[in-house]
Amino acid sequence: MIVGYISDPVVRGGLRLAAHPEEDVIVVPALADEALVFGYPRLVVVTGDGDLPELESVSERPVPFLRITAARVARWELERRESGLPVSRVEWTGDRLRDLVERDNTTVTWVDRAISDLSRAAGSPLPSPLRSLARRVMEFPSHYDDLHPLAETCATTRGALKARFRRKNLPSPYAYLRWFRIMAVANALSDRDVTVAQVASRLGYTSDGNLCRTMVSLTRLTPTEVRTLHGWNRLLISSAWQYLGAEALEAWRELEDLFEIRVA
Repeated sequence: MIVGYISDPVVRGGLRLAAHPEEDVIVVPALADEALVFGYPRLVVVTGDGDLPELESVSERPVPFLRITAARVARWELERRESGLPVSRVEWTGDRLRDLVERDNTTVTWVDRAISDLSRAAGSPLPSPLRSLARRVMEFPSHYDDLHPLAETCATTRGALKARFRRKNLPSPYAYLRWFRIMAVANALSDRDVTVAQVASRLGYTSDGNLCRTMVSLTRLTPTEVRTLHGWNRLLISSAWQYLGAEALEAWRELEDLFEIRVA
C-alpha cells in the first residue's frame, strides 16, 4: 500500500499507474491519515514544498517517504513536451514515478511472508487477483471491514461482486475478506505485549469480545492460540483447506480483471 498526500490530480493518476498492480494507492486525505495510523503502508508520497506530515507521531512503524516537488513535476512536463511523443501527462508522470516507487524485492514485509505461507499451505502459488485481495485487506484491515470498500476498489457494486463470485462457484468475497482480516489479527497478536483490545481497536473490530467471537467462529482458535507459531500454522492450514483448493484457485485465475487501475 502506498499513501499519498497529493494535491496534483496528474501526479495522483501517475502514482496509481506506477504502483504495483496488487497494491492500493490511498490518496483521499482522511483515509490516508487512517492508513498511516491503522494500516501497514510501505511508502508515503508527498507533493509540494511544504512541511511533511508528522509521520513519526501517527505511525508505530518507520515509513519511508518520497517527496515530489513542484519543480520536479514541471521538469517532467517540459521533458514530455520536448519528446514529441503522443503520451498523456498522466502516463508520462506514471513512467517517471515507476522507478521511484518500485517495490524493493529485498524488503520483505509481514504481508509478503503471509502470502508466501498461504501459497505453501495451498500447495500452489496464489493467483494474482487472490494475492491482490489478500494484500489489500491485510495491509489495511480496518478499512476493509465489509464488502463496500472492496466493491469500490473493484469498481463495481457489492451485489455484482457477490454475483461474480457465485458464477465462478467461489465462496462469498466476504468469506475471504474475513479470513485475511483474521490473519492480520494473528500477526498483530504475535507481539505478546499487545492486548486483544488494542488489536481490536486498531484493526476495526467493534470490541475485543467481537474480535474473539469472530475468530473462534471462523477458525475455532482463540486469540491466545494464534499468538503462537503453532496457532499460525493451524490458521493457514484451515484457510487453505476451506478456501484454497485446486478448483477455487483455478476459478480465481479467471478473475484477472477483478482489480482495475483507475486514473481518473
